[in-house]
Amino acid sequence: MSAVGAIVALSVTAAPAVAQAETTPGWHIAHSSPGFPRDDFSDIAVTGPGDAWAVGSGPCCVQGEHRKISHWDGSEWRDVTPPEAPGGDRAASLTKVAASSPANVWTFGITFDGEFYGHHWDGSTWRTTVFDPDIGIADAAVLAPDDAWFVGSQRTEDGEVGIASHYDGSGWTTMPLPIVPEEMSAARGAVWATGRTGNGAPATVRWTGSSWRKVPLPKPKLSPGVSAFPGDVLALGPRDAWATMVLGKDESVWPGAVLYHWNGRRWRQVRIDAPEDMLYRLAPDGRGGLWIVSQHVHESAYLLHYSRGRVTRQPAPTGDGTAASIEAIALVPGTRSLLAAGILHTEQSWAAAIYRYDPR
Repeated sequence: MSAVGAIVALSVTAAPAVAQAETTPGWHIAHSSPGFPRDDFSDIAVTGPGDAWAVGSGPCCVQGEHRKISHWDGSEWRDVTPPEAPGGDRAASLTKVAASSPANVWTFGITFDGEFYGHHWDGSTWRTTVFDPDIGIADAAVLAPDDAWFVGSQRTEDGEVGIASHYDGSGWTTMPLPIVPEEMSAARGAVWATGRTGNGAPATVRWTGSSWRKVPLPKPKLSPGVSAFPGDVLALGPRDAWATMVLGKDESVWPGAVLYHWNGRRWRQVRIDAPEDMLYRLAPDGRGGLWIVSQHVHESAYLLHYSRGRVTRQPAPTGDGTAASIEAIALVPGTRSLLAAGILHTEQSWAAAIYRYDPR
């Protein structure tokens, strides 16, 4: 979870979730759990038009399982039975998923006792890795069967330190980071993470191929009393990456769009006309622009499209009496379509939801 923290409570009335056809142009609700069973999706990974994975949690221990995995096979979303959690823990959860192909999927979670673990799907079998109990996993990225990463933190005698861990096809190797990371993103030739330095300032780190190098973000101009916190990061290539900061004031989130672009040499702040929004999640649009989730400063999420300095803004789709929260967004490779994962809220409950965009 980013520095934004927990999702604010919403004041809306109960109503059934709405689903629409997968081919509907624009943004729509592609899939949601019936009956608002208090389940959620926290992350999504997409490897192509016929392969996507969403993970999250269901009501604790209902029918003996708290973890939630759903798979898109090109025609429908199907629930997947998770492999056994470490120690058979019924209260274990899943928080992150990353994949490079239908036969190379990693999902990460935490047990009730606070122990992080990963499930790896190779196309036919799930295998589970349990990590050092002092390690916490914040985010992950997968590039190939022998090239996967997670970032997070590790408890030491001197306090919490940032770490990155790399999987080479046979095992994980952990290394220190000069920041405590919260989000990461990877593309061929580009691996980035964003987080906070020892004094709490937002910063990014970049993998050079042999070590991690801290790359400061230009300090934004802020109103009195407003502070900046690490936001999201999106790696597209060695000379193309995006990052955001999120703002806070008086222990609350604060509207204000702070966006940066990496050109291969430095970060440059990009002016974006979205003063009422907070830039929470980033994804490419498939033609040089961005889709951005704006969240936490409104009752329901907004979806912003940024291209060549121009911003368009629309509310995330909802059913009658519901509001949307979107935790992850991803481009469908080779297309201009996107998938996003989160929840639909009512006043009394919530339901896991998948949102989809198809170009008009």
